[in-house]
Amino acid sequence: MNKTQLTVQPFKSAGFSIFELVAFIITSAIIYSYAANQFTAFPGEAERANFLAVSTQIQTGVNMEMMFGLKAFSGAPVQQYEGANPMDLMLEPPSNYLGAFPVVNLAAMPRRSWYFDTAGRELVYLVNDSAQVYLIQNGASVQSNEIRFKITADYSEVNSSTGLPVEIGGRAGSSKQRLNGMVFRPTVPFQWSSQGGAELIAAATN
Repeated sequence: MNKTQLTVQPFKSAGFSIFELVAFIITSAIIYSYAANQFTAFPGEAERANFLAVSTQIQTGVNMEMMFGLKAFSGAPVQQYEGANPMDLMLEPPSNYLGAFPVVNLAAMPRRSWYFDTAGRELVYLVNDSAQVYLIQNGASVQSNEIRFKITADYSEVNSSTGLPVEIGGRAGSSKQRLNGMVFRPTVPFQWSSQGGAELIAAATN
């Protein structure tokens, strides 16, 4: 009777070779050095990038709270979040968040930082390089060294009979306001241009 012999070859890892690892480290160092030099040469761009990253994180925190917070506490009115401190909805606020204050001395406040205005219920970013930052008011652009945000209710007008937005279902019959949720928006529209020509434009709350 013939016997079949099974031979198992030893497993060989397909990881990095020393050469590939060294090449990766050198390439990463070159890319990091180039990016660092770019931001050093254009500090306004670095500030703009950090501002965009933090504001996106805050918006994500608000969205997560709307999805999971209200689900866990069903029946709680969503309007309770209007005017809330957005930093309280984050797992950990950014390192440049200074805290919540009813009144501040702007001359003594560090730039490139956030604070919550408890009187106006607004989150404020203090711009350091304001050369490219403008608030859009009454069709005019006004240079500003601060940008204010607020959590506010977002509504849309819907047909009372169908529940469809009036843009789709038309305005036949009566209409009503439907609460879509809470959003994190600037209280005044702003424009933050980059030195490369790109523009960051944000609309205001309704």
